[in-house]
Amino acid sequence: MKDNGKFLYCYKMTHDTGFAPNPYHGILTLATCKPTIRRCAQEGYWISGWTSNTVQGKNQKFNLKGEPQKLIYLALVSKKHSIADYWVKYPQKRSKGLTDSGDNIYEPLADGGFKQHDNGGGHGPDNKEHDLSGLSVLVCEEFYYFGVEQALPVDKDFVVPRCKKIPLDDDRALGIINYVKNHFKPGINSVPL
Repeated sequence: MKDNGKFLYCYKMTHDTGFAPNPYHGILTLATCKPTIRRCAQEGYWISGWTSNTVQGKNQKFNLKGEPQKLIYLALVSKKHSIADYWVKYPQKRSKGLTDSGDNIYEPLADGGFKQHDNGGGHGPDNKEHDLSGLSVLVCEEFYYFGVEQALPVDKDFVVPRCKKIPLDDDRALGIINYVKNHFKPGINSVPL
């Protein structure tokens, strides 16, 4: 699976509530948070989210300090949309209010700005500039979402810094991607094959 010029993005997650990333409706999307990854990643890149020392889940906080890092999700970017196009093309991902995890929360306005809708991801006016600086939404049709509660242990020698980009032809990237693809089915709460 040599693929020069493409990358695996790795980052540590402090929240795993189903908002960012959002693994619902048959696709995994990254529409908020991680603006650098959303600006720079292209179709054919992989993204991976890893546990940090503490991860806030939907209903509880997980203290993972001292434990090996685990994989929360792995996803292949299949499409990249502007935030405005995402609003139009993925209405099923629109937030329906403060208790909903829909990540499509920025409605384009005629003046070129965006209206931020209430959402269950906790993103308010203080997050708007950060979210919009990502410029794009990443859509992943092939994804493996384990969640913090079932996060996948991997090689203890693989250490993920705050954010890292690894070429896809690097043995570390190939190892992670091939292991997951060969042992798990795509989708939410993947189960061993």
